[in-house]
Amino acid sequence: MPAVMESTEFVVEIENLSKRFPGVQALRGAWLHLKPGEVHGLVGENGAGKSTLIKILAGAETRDSGSIKVDGIAVSIESERIANDLGLHFIHQDAALVNRLSVAENIFLGKSLPRKGLKVDRSEMFRQSLAILDGLVDVDPQATVGSLTVAEKWMVSIARACAGNARLVVMDEPTVALTDSEVSKVFAAIRRLKERGVAVLFVSHRLGEVLEIVDRVTVMKDGETVVELSSNGLTKNMLIETITGKSVESVNVKTTGVNESASPILQVENLCGGPLKDISFSLARGEILGLGGLVGSGRTSVLLNLFGQFRPTSGTIRVDGEQVNFASPASAIRKGLALIPEDRRSTGIYPLRTVRENTVLAHLRQFRWRHKLPIPERKSEINETTEQIKRLNIATTGHNQRISQLSGGNQQKVLLARWLVARDTKILLLDEPTKGVDVGARGEILRQIADLAASGVGVIIASSDLDEVAQIAHRVLVLREGSIVATLTQPITEAEILQHCYGHEKAVV
Repeated sequence: MPAVMESTEFVVEIENLSKRFPGVQALRGAWLHLKPGEVHGLVGENGAGKSTLIKILAGAETRDSGSIKVDGIAVSIESERIANDLGLHFIHQDAALVNRLSVAENIFLGKSLPRKGLKVDRSEMFRQSLAILDGLVDVDPQATVGSLTVAEKWMVSIARACAGNARLVVMDEPTVALTDSEVSKVFAAIRRLKERGVAVLFVSHRLGEVLEIVDRVTVMKDGETVVELSSNGLTKNMLIETITGKSVESVNVKTTGVNESASPILQVENLCGGPLKDISFSLARGEILGLGGLVGSGRTSVLLNLFGQFRPTSGTIRVDGEQVNFASPASAIRKGLALIPEDRRSTGIYPLRTVRENTVLAHLRQFRWRHKLPIPERKSEINETTEQIKRLNIATTGHNQRISQLSGGNQQKVLLARWLVARDTKILLLDEPTKGVDVGARGEILRQIADLAASGVGVIIASSDLDEVAQIAHRVLVLREGSIVATLTQPITEAEILQHCYGHEKAVV
């Protein structure tokens, strides 16, 4: 492994940090050293303790033991306001913006407002906001945040954190909802912060991006700091093996062949609706069909039209040869369709419910005492949930733990478990199934998808991770501006998908 030069000049020093939640030791003796003017990566599997460490640094959680120093001075960070006063700014995974306020008001939240006499100088606030946003995102500072896209919200959140006299900016999965061009803008902003002497802590499961932007990287596992590495000479495979403790070959997943003579379980003809234009394809039993394309190409719209969440304006959908017209997701579920949505927090999980409730809620009829008696059979719910916890290696204290207390990757596993318990799932629709998931959990999820396909379930997977699509899909439909522009069969490469995403005249190889 590359060696790391020792230094005592740190903007933030965390030593021997420990934190215990009921039934879980989240951190045990963790340490982290951040230098001014450097980009430092923080990586590890879901549940490794990264988020807990960040919350303690932000003042959102208290530590049980250990020390935190800022510029060599021991500090007690009891609130995010104290963290901000110390020059520590945070971009959390949920962006943490107020939808009903304007972009400018969100940027100035918690900061001194420009004034004209006793009144807030709104024109000056908008002017300063425009300067802060310049080079990051082209949005009107007077627009409400609720009217922005997910990507635009992330960029505003980044602009807000980068404004002011920051000593450290912590970015927790900042690129997960962004296009390649927007990621480039984020990296440009990070480099500007670095030039100003600001430290940046870059937390991400996208290891290629980590290696592209960081100077050093710290790896965490099971609540402990494993190692600190220089990025010089560090490869993605080396990082994967350090994070998972497994060889790259054991983490990667390849699907078996599909029976080409199998009858189609899904047929779509001339589907139109929203951005979609004359979408036609079929899905065989046991086939994994990938949807490749850039953000805005129509990948998600295909899935939502199939699942009854959107109503197509024209075209036909057949399931097992029967034409269907789903009025709602409930009618799609009754026909054997299942969907894991892109945004698990707002449209997937029920955060105040337990792991068990989130696992069985779509199949309550399946867990009744008798077929016509609507009384839940709690024992069978618990048994099935416990089986899925073991099957997917979900890091939880048990079926009664609230799902909001799990890491993002384990929440995603619970969403997959929701459909694994179903006895009648015919078609599984997956939108960004490994978004925000570490490389180890990613392999587990993809293996379960491959196993489902091998059992005869038809799978459609849409993902911005084109390497993932190329790896697991039997075929890939490439979408551009709402139309299918290519159908690819194995062997498939990420570069080949990208060529069709951009058009041959802008091929990326």
